[in-house]
Amino acid sequence: MPWLRCNRRFSGLSEDRCFRRNVSQIDSSSRFHKLLAIASFVAAVLLAKVFLSILYQYRWYFPADFSSEFLSGRRDSFHGLYRVAFYAHIISSPLVLMVGLFLIITGRRLRRDSIHRWAGRVQAMIVLTVVVPSGLVMACQAFGGAIAGAGFAALAVGTAVCVIMAVRNARYSRFRSHQMWATRCFILLCSALLLRLLSGVVMVMQFEPISCYRINAWISWLMPLIIYEVWWRYSANSDFAWSSASTNEVM
Repeated sequence: MPWLRCNRRFSGLSEDRCFRRNVSQIDSSSRFHKLLAIASFVAAVLLAKVFLSILYQYRWYFPADFSSEFLSGRRDSFHGLYRVAFYAHIISSPLVLMVGLFLIITGRRLRRDSIHRWAGRVQAMIVLTVVVPSGLVMACQAFGGAIAGAGFAALAVGTAVCVIMAVRNARYSRFRSHQMWATRCFILLCSALLLRLLSGVVMVMQFEPISCYRINAWISWLMPLIIYEVWWRYSANSDFAWSSASTNEVM
């Protein structure tokens, strides 16, 4: 296989050692991608279960049931702008999650296709005109007070920034950067699922709910975003190292 041959002028290694090193690199990369695929599948199944459980609880919101978990204690504040923002948020959020999933799945194959472009425009419009503004309004009365509210407000602003950057890069045909910003946006949109999952853990472990909710309001979106940034940099560095090794070793 010519591409596995070693150029001794650059590497100073024997062809056999060079071959073994290349095979080792391929095996390591293959194992990493297999583990990543398994972890992604498990996470997707878990988040799908949480998503369906959230939709199931919508029966408490039409009409508003103030004995339910989320609306408990909100009877006096559930009116005016907050009421409008609440219903706008819970109706639009599942929609943008499903559209976002479609965009992520088809991002590589259909990134220049009209269906993908129009779906992206709809996604950006709903996020910027409904999800983000309603999220900011709801953050003002977040359970857990100002700390949790600041976390949700930062989440809303970060989501808006990611959408704007994704659209901007798509317009200038910078599709790699567009994909990165679109993925960040989808991660932030999925933070509501992780928040619900963490809240369930808090209930099971019988931790103090208010303090944990304040923490979860931040880590539910910061933690997956940091994981993505670390993974992306690791992947980029691995690709660069592999490209450099191939340049130096291929005859």
